[in-house]
Amino acid sequence: MPNSDDFRVGRIQKMLLEMAKGNFFYSLEPSDKNDNIASLVVLLNMVSEEIRAAFIHQGFTNAHNTPQCIIQLSLLMDSKGIIEMVTSGSCSLLSILPKEIIGKNITDLMTKASQEVWSKKMVKHLKKDRSELVLFLEFITNDGFLLAKDCQISVYQALDGSGQKILLNSVFFSKGEPFETGLPKKKLKVTKGIKEHKVTLTPEDIQIIRDVHDMIINNLERDLPKLNDLARQMGTNEYKLKYGFKQLYGTTIFRFLIKERLRKARTLIQHSTLTIKQVIQMTGFKSKTHFSRAFKDKYGMPPTDLRP
Repeated sequence: MPNSDDFRVGRIQKMLLEMAKGNFFYSLEPSDKNDNIASLVVLLNMVSEEIRAAFIHQGFTNAHNTPQCIIQLSLLMDSKGIIEMVTSGSCSLLSILPKEIIGKNITDLMTKASQEVWSKKMVKHLKKDRSELVLFLEFITNDGFLLAKDCQISVYQALDGSGQKILLNSVFFSKGEPFETGLPKKKLKVTKGIKEHKVTLTPEDIQIIRDVHDMIINNLERDLPKLNDLARQMGTNEYKLKYGFKQLYGTTIFRFLIKERLRKARTLIQHSTLTIKQVIQMTGFKSKTHFSRAFKDKYGMPPTDLRP
């Protein structure tokens, strides 16, 4: 019988090799043990999550590259969840051959927690001819990695009369191609989506906004000061901070703060043994009710459903 610690260390080594290749999609399933290896798994999962998020943010704030959305996980199933079609990208992501996945039930690829979420949610939606929902699901690859993503689920009636079908898609980000040549190299015009607000951001302005972004991420447990006070502290004005941040990151400062708090909370719940109360305190939410409502609105399930 193989040494349990050797097996766990081997899994960590695999994970590090994937990260070295630039693949930050995966995580490792936490164990029930409370030792140094278990702590290392938790840290590794959190580092992978943070690096993945950082790459996405950097794509939005780089004036010469844009992030692209690529559907790499796409499965077509019948009403019972039996997989009928799969893309090559999905097979690569799950480390499985097409012939080994077609004919399987989708739940065979999920963690126990996700199996329960799937069964509970799909009963309701399969009663309709057409419906759509988003579920946060965890898949287990053939290599033993966890693939946790928000998945778009579509239920519809097939046109060929073969009955109800379920389509599952999940979107991943990758680095895009550079913008066309001719863009100004030293200044960025902020106009898109802003009515009558035209802001010229210098490289110094962009760096200040990035610093605000980093400050928010590193202080999620703290309340933000008022925008005019924050702008003054950072050496800019409220106008540039407000509209520049929205252009660079595609959202307002307040919404970004909430999104990052929820993302960190999900990571802590999944990959640590902290209590929900401790997670709430570490992510700056004022009450359990507020946190639970925001979490369910974002991920389609209460935070307790992520715990086994």
